Amino acid sequence: MNSELRRTLALGQELFNAVGLIKAGFGQIQNVGAGNDFYHLPLLTLASGFERFMKVTLCFRWLEGNGSFPNKAIFPSGRAGHDLNLLLKKVRKECFLVDYIKNVPVAQSDFEYLNSEGLLAFVSVLSDFGQAARYYNLDVIVGRQVQTDDPDAAWQRLETEILLTRKDLMDEIEKNPASDRIRIEINNEVVARLERLARAIARLYTIGRIGSEAKRYLVYVGCFLHLTDAELGTRKYELSGRAL
Repeated sequence: MNSELRRTLALGQELFNAVGLIKAGFGQIQNVGAGNDFYHLPLLTLASGFERFMKVTLCFRWLEGNGSFPNKAIFPSGRAGHDLNLLLKKVRKECFLVDYIKNVPVAQSDFEYLNSEGLLAFVSVLSDFGQAARYYNLDVIVGRQVQTDDPDAAWQRLETEILLTRKDLMDEIEKNPASDRIRIEINNEVVARLERLARAIARLYTIGRIGSEAKRYLVYVGCFLHLTDAELGTRKYELSGRAL
């Protein structure tokens, strides 16, 4: 197998893995509730999935712009290589081209959303997790200075912020504190925000024009690409990340 073919196959496989991880992470978020507060698993899965999704997307953009595969210098090494905030910034800068934003109505909406506080708060927690927070407890055990907040607590604070903005859920707490609907609605809102991120990236593979090679893989990102606004947060995902 020659080098170009090997790299092409690896690119497709990495995209496949990224989408599978993200879908599995959504399923794991939907499974959080009474009797299951194991946040570490969805944080691990989603941090890895979105890191891979953004890196593969940037590889496709490089391939289109330069006519060759990128070298290892395209991404920072070490901890910075897992910085989702930095990767998302590169996606906004390098993939959301001026003509795309100007001529495609949904592109402007996507671009604004990728800069929104409601999304970036979650991306930042996942970014911290990917860089260092996944070892938070081990750092505490060995007495190493921790560089991030407890990831579970940070994620739960974001969930609380969602709860506080939902009058219907606050009313439900007063009437029935044990209601399953409260947890389900919060989980769905979290998934909806991250689905919208995944959809914005997926759109780059077609109307975003990041390259002809990227279009060959539309079937991989179709689960996000064809999501309507009304469907955000309503789909049920399998824990394995398999297609529904």
